[in-house]
This record gives sequence, C-alpha cells and structure tokens, in this order.
Amino acid sequence: MKLPPRSRMRFALMGLVALAAAVFVPGAKLRAQNFGGPWTNLTAGGILPLPPPPPQGDFYQVIFANAKWVVVQNRLGAQFPIAADFIGQFLVRWQADLTDLTNQVLVEAIGPELGSMTIQTNHIDLFMGSDMVLVKPGYVSVLPINRPATAIDPTYQRYMNAFDIAAQNTVYTWVYLTTPASGIPGQMHVVGNAVNTFPLRLGVPGNNLVTVLPPTPGVLTVTQVTMGSLSFAKKGDAAFLTPLQGNAVSPKSLRIAQLVLYKNVRRAQFVP
Repeated sequence: MKLPPRSRMRFALMGLVALAAAVFVPGAKLRAQNFGGPWTNLTAGGILPLPPPPPQGDFYQVIFANAKWVVVQNRLGAQFPIAADFIGQFLVRWQADLTDLTNQVLVEAIGPELGSMTIQTNHIDLFMGSDMVLVKPGYVSVLPINRPATAIDPTYQRYMNAFDIAAQNTVYTWVYLTTPASGIPGQMHVVGNAVNTFPLRLGVPGNNLVTVLPPTPGVLTVTQVTMGSLSFAKKGDAAFLTPLQGNAVSPKSLRIAQLVLYKNVRRAQFVP
C-alpha cells in the first residue's frame, strides 16, 4: 500500500525518534573488548605510542669534588653542581686487564651472537668481591637496545614466532638507530666466571659455556667496575652522567640517575 506524502514523512520521523531512543538511553553502558585490532601490533608497524627512549647521558669532566659535592663541566664550558644525596647509582670504572681474571671474578660481556654460544665484543667488565652484587650470572638474548626478546608481542595480544622476533629487532632498531654496518643482529648479554682465557670462555648457569671473541684477535679492553662515592672523585676525572628523567633539575643541584666515574689507574693503585 502506498502511503500519501504526509504519512510517509510522519512514518520517517517516527523511525528517527525510535532510533534516537535506542541509541541515547539514559544510564546505558557501552561494553567492548579493550583491543584496537591489528593496528595495535607494534611488530607490524602499529600506531600505538612507541616505548620511550632511554635517558640521554653525556660525558663531563670533574673540576671539583669533596665529600658532599662534585662539580662537573661539559664540553661547552658550562658547569653543574651535583650533591651526593642527589646521585641515584654511583659506579667507578678502573683500569684492568686479562691478568685479573680468576674463578672468583664475574665477567660481563654483551655483543652480537655468532652462533654456538659465541658472542663478539671488544670489551668486558670485571666484578670482584662485594661488587659482584651489581650483576647476576646468566645469559640472555637481547635486542640491539638491550631489551630482551619477548615471547609475546609488545602489546601482549598474541604469542610470537621466530619471524616476530626478527620484527622486534626491526622495530626497535628503527626507533633506536644503529649503524648500517651493525644491522640488526641478535645479541647476547652474559655474566659468568672465566673458565679459559685464550679464547675467553665464561661459565654460566646450567653447566654451559659462552665463548667471547674480539673482532680483532688479541684486542680486548677490560675495566673493573665497583660501587663508588665522591671520595673517589678527583679533579680531571671523566664522568658519564645520566639525568633523572622528568626531574633532573632542582634549585641547587642536578638530579642524577647514574654517575659513572672513569679512573686512569687500577683500583689497587688508587690513593685517596
């Protein structure tokens, strides 16, 4: 039956009112899964915010130090006072060499994996005595920014396979740029006791061995890392400072998340 024009208009208006009533119900609640679809998958180039970059640090030179304060200067000549109470972690790197390796020393190394529990690096760090609490024996595959390769994707939407691990390498290398020559190789972070010196092999949990090979045979730099304090700081020392994110400046002092002091002598040779 064909309705007259005025009746058709009235019928259409009634339909719109009914639709509005269905949509705008007072007190109605919307229920939905908190899942944005495939666009949230960061390994596929999704649109969710990428993780923040690590705090930026830089090298400075110590120009004054006492028990409570250290003053550092950057390459432009600007000077910054730092109170001892405003330093989160204080570390010192001392000169060392392969003759310091014993079974009572923990060795830390990180570098590209060459396969068969072998990594390549040109530097290792040593931890002795009470300073061994700074590291924990073990080995783990990591991405180029030292982030462990996870079993699920960064948005926790699904389990990952080997191809997704490669995608993680791509994403995080794009965010935190590496040199073209280094590409996006998987890396390994290892901490263990020196079992052999030439080549260097580290004993790790599970009765496993990790071989550490330098890019240039026989060329491997070594430092000993210890916990530090301002009593170790002297004028002329180099220091690497990492500011406290979001709260690095106070009226009197910089706030430092980590300060690493570089010494030109061995720990045993230091004279306060």
